[in-house]
Amino acid sequence: MAVFTRTNGNAQLVVSVGNVVSVSTEAASAGQIIATGIGKPIICKSFTANATMATQMGTNEAVEILLRWIGGTNTVIAYQVNTTQLSVMMEDGDVAGLDQTNANANLSAGGYGNLVISSIADTGFKLATS
Repeated sequence: MAVFTRTNGNAQLVVSVGNVVSVSTEAASAGQIIATGIGKPIICKSFTANATMATQMGTNEAVEILLRWIGGTNTVIAYQVNTTQLSVMMEDGDVAGLDQTNANANLSAGGYGNLVISSIADTGFKLATS
């Protein structure tokens, strides 16, 4: 296999799919999500409930209701359920409607009115922590 030394360019110009990050310098993209192999930039949100969601992961239960609602306007890439929190990574889409009122309305319509989303936060995305 041939090996050569690159003398110009940077990874951001090659792999960033979004126009949110200015990729003119490495410093401009430090700490920003550089999405590869995905059609749009990604966003990550956490949905925190007043009760456990870890036991609500079955068919037509709270987690599925929330994921179907989110997936109606955004493409869900990955999600994780911790005790009272649903964390979702999605392609950037219509995130304006991802609010507590709509989340709780969908849960209530699905029969989970006693499970209330108390906060929705833009969590960002971290692959590595120190």
